Amino acid sequence: MHAETSAAPEARTAGWFIYMLKQLDMGLRPSMEQSAGVADLTAAQFTALSVLAVRQGLSSSELARRSFVRAQSMAETVTPLIKRGLVTRQRDTEDRRSFVLFITDEGRKMLQLAQQDVAGVEEQLLNGLAPGQRDDLASLLRVCRSNLLNGRF
Repeated sequence: MHAETSAAPEARTAGWFIYMLKQLDMGLRPSMEQSAGVADLTAAQFTALSVLAVRQGLSSSELARRSFVRAQSMAETVTPLIKRGLVTRQRDTEDRRSFVLFITDEGRKMLQLAQQDVAGVEEQLLNGLAPGQRDDLASLLRVCRSNLLNGRF
């Protein structure tokens, strides 16, 4: 067992959790790019499709907020998806000045293709965690994400 996995909470310095999350992000990035690449997607495009598969009809700026990127970055991510027919952009029925995004059937196919590969990466990451621990981790991560989305930090 690594020293940091058994460290007592009081041995953690301020910023330890952020540091660990950043290490996970940086460590997962190459594998995620490779997994997304199976469907000729970038990791950012995979994330955008994943969000749209669950939350249809988001604006590009809402999608950016949910993905923790700038609106301009999301526009650069979504434009190729629209050109490939993986996402459609439609006028918002509630605000005719705005557009909302929808994943297409082809987008779902590409997402599912990449998800098969991503599942292997995720399994490797969670190796050694019992099902209950995975559930606990998922719940705790949702709380952290909610805190970020709601600006409670």
